[in-house]
Amino acid sequence: MNVRLLISTAAVAALLSTAGASAQGWYVSVLGGPTLEQPHITLGGANGYRSTTGFNAGGRIGYDLDSWVPWQGFSLEGDVFYTQAHLDASDTAQTSSLSGMGNLIYHVNTGWPVGIYGGAGAGAVSTRLRSGDTEDSSTVFGWQGIGGVDYAFAPDTKLFAEYRYLNARDANLVLPGGGFGRVGNTSNNVSVGLKFEM
Repeated sequence: MNVRLLISTAAVAALLSTAGASAQGWYVSVLGGPTLEQPHITLGGANGYRSTTGFNAGGRIGYDLDSWVPWQGFSLEGDVFYTQAHLDASDTAQTSSLSGMGNLIYHVNTGWPVGIYGGAGAGAVSTRLRSGDTEDSSTVFGWQGIGGVDYAFAPDTKLFAEYRYLNARDANLVLPGGGFGRVGNTSNNVSVGLKFEM
C-alpha cells in the first residue's frame, strides 16, 4: 500500500478513536458492487482510453455524533475503497484505485425500518495503471459524494444500497505503449453491503 495513503488512513482512524471512549455509537460496514469508471487518459493532447464496467469493494468505520453535537443524525466515518476495471482498447491494460477518506454523513430518521442517508468526504486516492510489464501509480487528493438507503432487518444490523461518486485529481502516469499522460480517476459506483452497530 502507498505510504501516503496508509498515513492518511491511520490519521482518519486516530481522529475517529478520539470521538468516544466506549463502543456505543460505533459501527462498521462492508460493501461491494459494480464500478462504472471513466478515466480521462490523454496523450499528446488527445483523449485516449475509456474503461469497461469493473467492480468495487470497501469497508468503513463510523461513529454517531448524536451525543456530541446538538443536531441529530450526523456521523463521522473513515473508509477504504477499492475499484478496478479494464481499458476498452486493451485486453491487458487495467486501471484501479485505492482511496482512504474521512466522511461526514447525515442519516434521515424516517420513523420506519428503512432509512435514507447522504454525505461527502475527502482524502487520498492512489491511482494505478497496469499494462503488461508496465505499471505505474500515484497518490493524489480526492473527494467523494455518497447517498443511499438502508433497512434494519435485525436489532444491530442493516442492509444498505448506495451510490458513490469518486473524483481524484489527475495523476501523471506511464501509459500503455510508453510515454506519460494525465489519468483522471473519476468513477460512478453502486454498492450493497451490511452495517453492524457495536
